[in-house]
Amino acid sequence: MLASRSMRYVVGYGPRQRGLDGLNLAATLARSSGATLDLVTVLPSDAPTFHRYSPDEAFNAEVEAQGREWLADGLARVPEGVQAEGIVRRADSITEGLLDAATDPDRGAAGLIVVGTHHRVRSGRFGMGSLADALLHASEVPVALAPSHYESQPGVTRITCAIGTRPGNEALLDAAITLAAEWQVPLRLMSLVAVGEGGREDRRQEWARLAEEHAGALVDRAVAGLPAGATVTSVVGDGESFEDAVASLDFTDSEVVLIGSSRLAQPKRLFLGQSASKIVRALEVPIIVWPRG
Repeated sequence: MLASRSMRYVVGYGPRQRGLDGLNLAATLARSSGATLDLVTVLPSDAPTFHRYSPDEAFNAEVEAQGREWLADGLARVPEGVQAEGIVRRADSITEGLLDAATDPDRGAAGLIVVGTHHRVRSGRFGMGSLADALLHASEVPVALAPSHYESQPGVTRITCAIGTRPGNEALLDAAITLAAEWQVPLRLMSLVAVGEGGREDRRQEWARLAEEHAGALVDRAVAGLPAGATVTSVVGDGESFEDAVASLDFTDSEVVLIGSSRLAQPKRLFLGQSASKIVRALEVPIIVWPRG
């Protein structure tokens, strides 16, 4: 579960805006869940090689010192009331280092890997750089993505779960119900209808009606799985494209959107399908991508 008091989140931290965005999101999530943060800086492997230009001991020590300087900066930015520890890991890639940190048997499995996305996009948008893209193809742990220049919030105020009609969404809905109960926040079920450019009005209305009926049935299931008095709503966004459908809906800076992996993903792995990728790029709030199954 993501919200146990002993839970930890692995946060990829570095010297750029991407690192700060990820830290700010992790702090927001921790304020709601009570999780502790492992700020992880991944440095190049220091294993000796037979290459003539293999880094020497002095170089490795300098790189280590730089990494610890970054972590000291990150820890100084952790908001009051959030527990965090800085960790340096050596690996052949940042992705590998974060995955190793999230599955470290000595520290227990992490509930989330939290990272910022590519920084060369306008504020509030996602630009899927190589790190986020690699994590979304390899992680067995849910991955939380912060939009560019994300500001820390007092806590999560709503979970919006992107639901579809294809098989496999049951696990995603169960995860959303669990999180909403543990974080004690409202749950909103979101369905998106993209009719295509020039789509007929009657087709749009029919698809929207079917989406509303499907979402309504899932609201009943969510209500049954949540404590009495919990708030569950549904919303349908429609437009010519998924981007238009997302833009037709309202979101707040303090909510997170839960998205499931594509059916093409390996079991317990992440993989964003084409539709989900379009939705991610249109959103301006944090996203948690849930592994298939």
